[in-house]
Amino acid sequence: MRRLLLSALLVAVVAWPGVDPRARTAPPTGEEVLKLLSETRMEEAARLAPAIPEDDPNRGLALASLHYHRGDYDGAHDALVAGGPGTEAIEARMAWLPEQIGQAKAATTGMLEREVGNFRFRFAPGPDAILVEYAAEALEGTRAEMERLVGVAPSEPTLVEFFPSVARFVQASGLPAEWVETTGTVAIAKWDRMLVLSPMNMPRGYPWMDTLAHEYVHLALSRASHNEAPIWFQEGSAKLLESAWRGGGRQDFTSPYAESLLATALAEDALIPFEQMHPSMAALPSAEAATLAFAQVAYAVDYLFDEAGEEGYRRIVDQVRRHGDVMRAVDLVLGRSGRFEARVRTHIEQQRPRVRANVAGFALQIEAGAAGEADDQGQALDPVLIADRKMQDLTRVGDLLRLRGHVEAALLEYEKADRVGVFHSPALANKQARALRSLGRPEDAMVVLRGSVALYPEYTPTVALLCDVSAVAGEDGAALDACSRSVGLNPFDPTVHRRLAELHDRAGRTADAELERRVLQVLSDHLRR
Repeated sequence: MRRLLLSALLVAVVAWPGVDPRARTAPPTGEEVLKLLSETRMEEAARLAPAIPEDDPNRGLALASLHYHRGDYDGAHDALVAGGPGTEAIEARMAWLPEQIGQAKAATTGMLEREVGNFRFRFAPGPDAILVEYAAEALEGTRAEMERLVGVAPSEPTLVEFFPSVARFVQASGLPAEWVETTGTVAIAKWDRMLVLSPMNMPRGYPWMDTLAHEYVHLALSRASHNEAPIWFQEGSAKLLESAWRGGGRQDFTSPYAESLLATALAEDALIPFEQMHPSMAALPSAEAATLAFAQVAYAVDYLFDEAGEEGYRRIVDQVRRHGDVMRAVDLVLGRSGRFEARVRTHIEQQRPRVRANVAGFALQIEAGAAGEADDQGQALDPVLIADRKMQDLTRVGDLLRLRGHVEAALLEYEKADRVGVFHSPALANKQARALRSLGRPEDAMVVLRGSVALYPEYTPTVALLCDVSAVAGEDGAALDACSRSVGLNPFDPTVHRRLAELHDRAGRTADAELERRVLQVLSDHLRR
């Protein structure tokens, strides 16, 4: 089965000759500015670009590229037209730019824009407007962490574009459409900005707030390393640090399903070599391969932190920026030579990953508007139930009994279904919890839900139901945590926002409660639930 791949870093494929702007005595050239942009050195490029001589043949390309990196597609088009063709070699390297400018402009037509703090958001009118309300929390937290860790804090607001459909996301990103389908790529960090598919396009959403944090780590690390960090180092850092904004530094970064894949690969000697991860995780042959690769490289960077600490990590990034050779940098900082992947394998083995035999991988589902659909009666199935006919039949009997008011009998059928199944079914756990709640046993319902969330932390209906049951039971702290995590997966569920408004009201957080009511109004205006 395929599993959702949160994101992909797309590195520059253009090889630029060695041009050192610090050694320049003459006016800056268009080629120099283009090289700075390819190295994610936005501030330097922006400072030098206005001084490019009018007769520089590459001036138009440089200015167009700068506008494009800033998300100004009209300005990029105009600069390209006014500048005319560049030198033959540079024109060939930048042959992709004119079409990409047009694609980005078309994909963002009609979008609204809003600046919050250090970020600038674009989004389609409608329910996607609420994404901005929550995105800033994850992004500002990650920005502060990366400034502390590698000293990067862009002076210009970072652009984040939320695309309302897969077609527009593919159009703007230039990704092959099959990458979205095969590995579930839903976001990329490229051209000094983030391009993100709205979670409205998945029935259960996806971890979109952690994905934003993940992408920002990519951008910050690209700036700190002048875009020299290889894929494994980039993706390992982003995966390890994507939840740091929640507090507590590097937290659990391997899901039970990923842990199972990792344990199996160790046992079968089937780990993915780092070199096969180039040029992007999104190009791997399956979502399983991508999930395994993410787990491996996260542990690789975790190993670096364990061995060298944050100061050592900074030194590695600095050495990569200076010399462009991450293995040389790792050997220098760790005081060892060679066999890095073997040492990472030993580090993983020491963590003792285990196969979670009762956890299945869920196939990626993409469906426009699906996150806005409700299942108020809890009748939906999940891939586990769909694949297991005996479990499904028992579950359907339980549903019929529960909806007709025979809740105790329904609970017995659900328990039978649970016993006959090979894999744990989060949808079945939700049905059990609903029955327990109806029987006046909310504490037992919470036990069932917490156990299910521990196995499937990204199955949004369970997280949302835990939010609801915890709030009704008066467990406000647990409810707030579950509700917040639910928003980070699917922000389009009105029930969660109603609970959040109540929780904030009870705690005297007036501004937060008002925000939730505004969000509810937006959802009421645009969604049928």
